[in-house]
Amino acid sequence: MQPSLGLQVTLASQLPTLHSASFPTVPVKVSVHNTASDPVTFLKWGTPFDAHAAVSGIFEVCDTADGTILPLDVLKMSRKFPASGDDLIEVAGGQILDNIVELPGLYFQEGHAYSILTKGIWHALWQKPLVNVTASQLTDFSGAERGEFRSNVALVKLD
Repeated sequence: MQPSLGLQVTLASQLPTLHSASFPTVPVKVSVHNTASDPVTFLKWGTPFDAHAAVSGIFEVCDTADGTILPLDVLKMSRKFPASGDDLIEVAGGQILDNIVELPGLYFQEGHAYSILTKGIWHALWQKPLVNVTASQLTDFSGAERGEFRSNVALVKLD
């Protein structure tokens, strides 16, 4: 899939090997890379950079042995509208931004490996610096593009 406006989402390909079947959280390193030369500003709602990313339904964890998808808690949330400047992230041309998302409440089987990926929708992307996104654009997302994102697959194993 082509990245929207040059944004590409990736997960650290190999997550640490875990040594217990029950974890309060599993840390997943997520990166967004602006492959274009111009800055891109995006609304972080429903992306791996959302403060609620771990429970927003954008992550999928699958047992690689049998393809079983592990259930993850998903919360439905209301957002204060219009979005504010704090809800936006600018990624300069060529820049990579990293975030750690702590996935809660996963129960793994000993000796199994699990794949993790993230996928969702960029709800608003502007091909300009954050300072140039106006208050009216935050109200109606005018001038913004939408697009899907899908990361690579990261692997985690339980010894």
